[in-house]
Amino acid sequence: MKTTAEQVKIVEYHQGLAKGIAKMWNESRENWGGDSGVTTESDVIEKESNSTNLHLFLAMYGDEVVGYCGLSQYREDTGALYIPLLNVHPSYQGLKIGKQLVLKALERTIELDWPRLDLFTWAGNTKAVPLYKKCGFFWEERDDSTHLMNFIPLVMSIDCLRPFFEKHDWYSTSERVIEVKPDGIRDNDYTYFEYNWRAGEEYVRVQVERTGRGIRLIETQDFLIEMSLQDFKLLENQTHSVTYRMVNKIGRPMEVTLTGKENENVEHSFYHSFTVDSEWTGEFPVKVSSPGQEPSPWKTHPAVSAALTIDGSSIPLNMGVFPKQAAKVHLRTVRKDWRSGQKGLVHLDIESQMEEDCIYHILLPDNSVLEWDRNEIAADIKGKDRVSFPLSAKLMKNAFLSEEIEVRVERENKGTFTFRTNLCLAFPGYGSKFGGETEEHWFGFNGPFYVEVEKRNHIVKAGSIYSSGEALVVFSPKLGKPFSEEFSKKEASHVEFIELVEGLVIKTSLESDAFPNVTLNTYIKVFGDGLIEINHEIINKGTESLVDIFLMQPVYPELKNMAIPQKDGVIIGSEAFIPFMDYIKDKEISESWIFVSGNNGDTTGFSWPEGAKGRKDDWRFGIEYAVETLNPQQEVCFGPISIGINTAPTWERWREFIMGEEAPRLKEIPLYALEASDGDFISEEGGTVEYSFRSMLTPYIHGSLKLKSEGDFFERCSQKEDEATKISVQAEHNSPGLKRITGFFHAPGQRASLEAIQFVKGKKEVTVEETNDVWTVDNGMLSFKSSPSYFPGIYSLIVDGKENLHHQFPEAGPKAWWNPWGGGIRYFFQNVSSYSMMKELTRAEPVTRTDQNGHTWTGLCLTTKFKEHEKMKGIILKQYALTLPEVGVLACYAEVHQQTGRTFKGELLDMEAFFKPGDELSACYAEVPSDGVFERYYAGIEEFMLGDSDYVSVGSDDRENAVTLIHSDSRKLSELYMNQEVFVSASTEEWSASSGETFTVKPTILLFGEGKIGNAIKPIKGITFR
Repeated sequence: MKTTAEQVKIVEYHQGLAKGIAKMWNESRENWGGDSGVTTESDVIEKESNSTNLHLFLAMYGDEVVGYCGLSQYREDTGALYIPLLNVHPSYQGLKIGKQLVLKALERTIELDWPRLDLFTWAGNTKAVPLYKKCGFFWEERDDSTHLMNFIPLVMSIDCLRPFFEKHDWYSTSERVIEVKPDGIRDNDYTYFEYNWRAGEEYVRVQVERTGRGIRLIETQDFLIEMSLQDFKLLENQTHSVTYRMVNKIGRPMEVTLTGKENENVEHSFYHSFTVDSEWTGEFPVKVSSPGQEPSPWKTHPAVSAALTIDGSSIPLNMGVFPKQAAKVHLRTVRKDWRSGQKGLVHLDIESQMEEDCIYHILLPDNSVLEWDRNEIAADIKGKDRVSFPLSAKLMKNAFLSEEIEVRVERENKGTFTFRTNLCLAFPGYGSKFGGETEEHWFGFNGPFYVEVEKRNHIVKAGSIYSSGEALVVFSPKLGKPFSEEFSKKEASHVEFIELVEGLVIKTSLESDAFPNVTLNTYIKVFGDGLIEINHEIINKGTESLVDIFLMQPVYPELKNMAIPQKDGVIIGSEAFIPFMDYIKDKEISESWIFVSGNNGDTTGFSWPEGAKGRKDDWRFGIEYAVETLNPQQEVCFGPISIGINTAPTWERWREFIMGEEAPRLKEIPLYALEASDGDFISEEGGTVEYSFRSMLTPYIHGSLKLKSEGDFFERCSQKEDEATKISVQAEHNSPGLKRITGFFHAPGQRASLEAIQFVKGKKEVTVEETNDVWTVDNGMLSFKSSPSYFPGIYSLIVDGKENLHHQFPEAGPKAWWNPWGGGIRYFFQNVSSYSMMKELTRAEPVTRTDQNGHTWTGLCLTTKFKEHEKMKGIILKQYALTLPEVGVLACYAEVHQQTGRTFKGELLDMEAFFKPGDELSACYAEVPSDGVFERYYAGIEEFMLGDSDYVSVGSDDRENAVTLIHSDSRKLSELYMNQEVFVSASTEEWSASSGETFTVKPTILLFGEGKIGNAIKPIKGITFR
């Protein structure tokens, strides 16, 4: 049966419709750029319970939710409601559902007695813009947004127009021409929006002035009234004229009164009574004063207002104005950093706002921040022109320059006058902290780090003057519930700069109207190392207790190269694309922090306090606080929210700062990966393994997965309808060893190359034998040896009958920079020489250890008890070398058992592996991941020092197989050194332990096989033993 508009009903939201709303959003992604977000019923319930909507209208076709329209208070301006989100299911478009929803929102706006309804869209939304315009919206011409305003509620409130609209439907009688472009009739600097309605001989024409958001003209078949100003921008403290005009069309006199109104920054008070026979025109004076900051395009401007009464019926008239001074004067600099005592250029920019040519005289004031080389300026500027004066000055101290200046203006043949304005400029620098105020912002600096608070909406930006990326944005706080957007259009009633020894604090106070007698204080502390703390304080100044008060602090960290903790590890955003907040599983965030990395090494850490709730706040992230009861005159404090601007280089360091050093380590989990079931990459010969391509984000995976392993191919497809975040295939491994699984994933909008490694254990036992103090471990594929009396380490590693390590068994001796040198693989303390190490007794024993997934590894433990070394006496060093049956893998790690009766802090334990996988050292090479042009370095020829890397591939020109050494993530650093005699890969661990404690080093893993391992090493780095 064909769906018709009459079958669609508009209802208000209740929780029982949440599942249908989720279904609608999941099937409407093409309306919003094709994003892949997945919405659940619980997502909808949580979002709507925390919404700032006054109403939520839904279009229903039977039991199906097919349209969505929110209605809330407009967050950018006063005097308006707002449609924050409008959607129609793609399958139901063309049925005028959008029209029904918009008209319902407009109807409710009129019922609630609001004069205006606003919304935003995008310029290319060619389907919706005509709909909006037919429903009474005007597209405001602006560069920064596509903003539409609807003044139908204002028109409907005019008493003398009601008879027309009571008889005629405003929608069907509209004669407006609809075009997909910005609206408006231009008149000098003014823009008027015009409505026209006609029904037979009756008609109504209304013009609304854009910036004052009020009516300036009404014309009917009976009369015309009009208000006009010659100029939009009015010079302050000067007298200007406003013209009122009325035309009587009814053929009998009309009794009229006109009353001017006083508004903020506008003097226009008068009363005039008169009779209009046919036409009347009058001029009345107006004077404006500067509001302290320029009117914002986001807000209603100061307005010239009057009320005209015809035969007892009042009509409000209103036009916005832009109070101006004779010129705009700004002090600017292109330099980022200034040092005290240095000279540099600042620029005095003067922009004339006068029509005629004028001479501007400025005397730059003496101050404690800048010492001017020249302090008198005389600028002859043509009307509406701009001039920039470069001024040489010496910085006396890093601080905020804020000085009031007097500007004398010479007008040709019209005398002179003066006006006062402020020169403001910040000069941040290392070691200095200060605050300051400009026309639009409050600033706080500490060294190169800053916070910027926008006055009109309390949006905070936190960053560094040296950062190449965007500052972190902390949005306007919201009190609830229901949450109110009132602070997004309210300036703080009080601001204070507090200088402390450790940092600078900006304190702001916001007075709530939604929650009467409640004050929200915000304390923003900027430290010199880039740490920023935000604390909140809610005060009940009333006489009654408040129950269940909530505070939401939205923030928007761009999730580029993100790290987000979840129960199984830390989700790492290693992909090129930047996830939307909607893609994050916020309910699975396990710790109270987020970390992102930007360009050129910039990092931003973000955390919230215990007891606060971190969750999605629509398209942003939000920190939610709650207080059960707030008694009269009581205050409650929350925080701190911590922001680290380049405070920590890695997520591990940020987490350590937030959680403490004692917090257990977490493994990294990439956003997407090909991995064995449950992440277990060890299986048995003859067993079947399920391999999955999985995502850690909310969007479903849909596409084709093709895998190859040991010559066999496997394929599986998934559709969006499967609602899966992974695709799985099963593969059987009938032989032991190190197995490489490669493949591809093809989705409509993405392509991925995949690889994984599986350790398939054989059926042979790992043997451990000892002959003449030589211990040999053989797993059927490789063998390694140790002789404690020769050297405390693993000296030999044979794969396929060929040696891979460099040693001089049976006797250690001098080699290059080492003496004694035994080669092989070993752990040792940096403060204990090889000579001292050889004095201590080392013994070997066979061991088995269980990894994190319950698999048993077999090998050797070398135990060295320090009895001779003065400092390390009482330390026991245990070195482990473990392997699996018939798998080309060797895991090496160490334990430090601290029984010295003292505490060790910041000690260094080194691991070194000397390689010689060929007959000649000069044929042996190393390959390390690098952005440089050289990909291979040969040993035995010249001296090379290669820097830190996650892994190194070691090989020889005369062998196909290679060794991949994977360093532990816990290392302090790693390096690779070559000269004519040796080839060594080394890493350093920092350890600390009190007496009686044991410190365990994460394993270093060696893999043996053909080809490079690449990204498949990531899960292997998570191996741990117990």
